[in-house]
Amino acid sequence: MRDQPFDLLSYLNHFLGSHAIVLESQQIEELLAGVEKEVHSMRIFLEALVNTDLWKKWDLNPNPYKPLILMVGSEIDRIAIARNEPAFHSKKHMMDVCLMLTYLLKQEVNAKDNGPLSQAWKSSSLEKWQLLLAAASHDLGHPGLINIVPFELERQSLNFLETLLLEAGYEPGTTQDILDAITPWVLATDHGQYKALLERLSLPSAQHEDCLAMLLVEADLASSVLPIRGKLLTDRLCEEWAEPYPEKSIALRNQVGYLKFLTSLRFLSPHSADAGISTILHNSLTQLRSQMP
Repeated sequence: MRDQPFDLLSYLNHFLGSHAIVLESQQIEELLAGVEKEVHSMRIFLEALVNTDLWKKWDLNPNPYKPLILMVGSEIDRIAIARNEPAFHSKKHMMDVCLMLTYLLKQEVNAKDNGPLSQAWKSSSLEKWQLLLAAASHDLGHPGLINIVPFELERQSLNFLETLLLEAGYEPGTTQDILDAITPWVLATDHGQYKALLERLSLPSAQHEDCLAMLLVEADLASSVLPIRGKLLTDRLCEEWAEPYPEKSIALRNQVGYLKFLTSLRFLSPHSADAGISTILHNSLTQLRSQMP
């Protein structure tokens, strides 16, 4: 008997449904690995994601972001066919980021108002869709290189998005409004800006824009702290850097290099705390240190 065809929408609803507010690290690993194995189109992935029960709860009427996000998915697929994707910064990575962002935002469903900090971190339905667009497009056209100057590759991705919107017939004013909304968050994914963002968010009065930027940054990093997938992604980044940055590739492949990277991470959002990401990072660090000679 043939196996039943993979039902991506049901698969996502199973993991993201209200019955599973917090997932164990093994469950997150299963979610990400299952999507990677079964789904090879960013457009198909995003079409299922935006139609999950969870994203339907946050839907807008009308929702200008849904077709926009799907258009980005089609462009990611087109670029992947036109040229070899980087080993790490591929559609697989962008699927991870969109899934981890969704999982983080899911924590707001049952969150309680605990004062000003919680309000700073809370996102509206509109901001959730804008964040999803940012997650889908933050590495659009990534060449597998490292910034020479701050924000170089992040601005390149935003320029790709702007061109895509204008060519699709979006008015310049509408295009600018969309870019204005997501640009601070996409720029925050430049890892060279990570320490400064952490410092700003450590101040007593966190700015809402910085909080939302950190949600995208944490979604960008979260799968890398998982005990199994984290090592797989590290290997992919080493492969991506092997030719242009051989010394960095060798340093990262070393256990000490990976440990140094994980030690530099901090998950500050209440979303990550509630989702157990901070605990997963702690456990991964403990496991890695126990394996050191």
